[in-house]
Amino acid sequence: MSNAREVLRDRYLQLWLNVVQDMPHATIHLHGNTSVNAKLCSTDSENNRFRVDELEAPLGTYGRAIIRGSDIDLIEWGTRKDSVTS
Repeated sequence: MSNAREVLRDRYLQLWLNVVQDMPHATIHLHGNTSVNAKLCSTDSENNRFRVDELEAPLGTYGRAIIRGSDIDLIEWGTRKDSVTS
């Protein structure tokens, strides 16, 4: 593996480690121009599923949920200094 790939992989893994530790509130944009708000908790190794808490959806609020990665167009969450998009 090239050094550049190793650096990018390390940054990617560090990003998700920070998400798991911080559990930021996120806006998740889904297909069909639907947006939901939730606390982003984790993802699987291939970003096929995202675990969220306090999901505020158009049909109500859910304590815990799994959102399929294939349903997500964009995830936005804020940090102390700036906004991060995945």
